[in-house]
Amino acid sequence: MSVMFNADTSSSSLPYIIKLTAGKRSTGMDTDSSIATNTNMNTEPNMDIFNEADEKEKKWWSGKGSLGSLGIDEKRLPLVLARGVKFNQFAKRAEKIKARRFLDYRNGTIAIIELPTGGHEVTAREFSFKFMTAICNATNQRSVYDWGSKSLFTNLPTDEYQEPDACFIPIRLLDALNPVLNPCDRDGSPWPTIILEVASSETLQHVKDKINNYWLVQDRCEDVIVIKIGNWEEKRRNQTTQRPLRRLRQNPNATTFEAIEEIEFGSTYANGRESNFCTGPHMKWLTINCNCIYAGCPQPPPLPSFYTFISSRPFSSPRFPYPLQAPGVAMDVYDLQQAIFSAMGHN
Repeated sequence: MSVMFNADTSSSSLPYIIKLTAGKRSTGMDTDSSIATNTNMNTEPNMDIFNEADEKEKKWWSGKGSLGSLGIDEKRLPLVLARGVKFNQFAKRAEKIKARRFLDYRNGTIAIIELPTGGHEVTAREFSFKFMTAICNATNQRSVYDWGSKSLFTNLPTDEYQEPDACFIPIRLLDALNPVLNPCDRDGSPWPTIILEVASSETLQHVKDKINNYWLVQDRCEDVIVIKIGNWEEKRRNQTTQRPLRRLRQNPNATTFEAIEEIEFGSTYANGRESNFCTGPHMKWLTINCNCIYAGCPQPPPLPSFYTFISSRPFSSPRFPYPLQAPGVAMDVYDLQQAIFSAMGHN
């Protein structure tokens, strides 16, 4: 299944959260097989339309400066820095400045698609902190590693790799006795089960392409969660309805992964009018099932199974836990929303 959340704010940006699940490495996964419906979800600029770097910016690419020292306007992204570059040359420079996750490489063309802004970095760290805290609270031990923005090789023979903003792997998958048929690096490590992507200037379509071309390829990751911090100019044009929940369906024979649900969780509409979608704790939740977190882990012993909630305000779990319909983690979206807004400097 896949889930999309949308947070409106009266300032210049609005975050989305998108959750996409492959359901390929494990059995019993929750997958949606409903009839197809149009979504009208993508209203962003075409990722194929790039701006060209000026001479100073092109010289930066061949120099030694960090990405933060470039000092470009985020509105100019995506920005082409160089063409006709071999991947090993690109990888060497990207590794030196620790910026692979902010750069795009396509057929020899290098472009900046994202900048390491405060909002971008804080969002990734806040999510990682919340998720790992929930896991440790539920299991009373560390059963999952936070691999951060680890280089994940998408083509080992050619050394091509991608970097998410964060990724998580169950420790049991790293057992030396557990065979790895499709490693993510030259050490023979298995692929992480959970991927986090944070995107601001990077378009939603580009992120979805990355998800379908890399992260959710057969026998790789299980869940991909994307936090999209967009601009009001790029928001959805569907203003005829403002229902808090709209269900979107996907063709059961689809070859790509798309969001099937969109939930508003913002504090205000574009015109400044107050909304009641997510104005306090416990109103909206992001859930990740245990089946996804521990996908592919060898058994016995049985996989961890728990219902755990992570929120700034204590949550009294009812006899039949909501919103968790299956064992897993529920993260309070309000806390994440407030961290994003605070990092972006909005009142």
